[in-house]
Amino acid sequence: MEKKIVAQHIDKGFGFPIVLENVPMVKVRGEWTPYINYNNLAREVLRSLIELDGRLTGNQVKFVRTHFEMTLQAFAERFNVSHPAVMKWERAKDRLTGMNWGTEKDIRLFTAKALEGAADDFLALYGQLETVSELKPAKVTLDAERVVA
Repeated sequence: MEKKIVAQHIDKGFGFPIVLENVPMVKVRGEWTPYINYNNLAREVLRSLIELDGRLTGNQVKFVRTHFEMTLQAFAERFNVSHPAVMKWERAKDRLTGMNWGTEKDIRLFTAKALEGAADDFLALYGQLETVSELKPAKVTLDAERVVA
């Protein structure tokens, strides 16, 4: 099996671009494909979205919701909004959702708790999220060494 390392690869398998660096690749049926564990990648993407230096896009919100296997209704109830509001956020696709910062912060903290962060990390994250104010989408960039298959 042929292998190589690629300096950068953009994966769009979760509905939005994820920039992977130092990606191990394998040749499968003549095509180069990332040699990564997508379950591990999903967890790392969630961690990156929690601390993202920018606001969430519709596709990123949809990724969070579907990762936790929540219906539109369940997600809406969890964050005290209507399910049409969640649909509106997700229809934004690669644009910002337009949700208020308090709701977005709650989504990020919910995600952190679901990933079983330590209490000290949770408090530090809460403090960090107080300062996120960028009104633009931000790219998710990860080192692929953390998600090798």
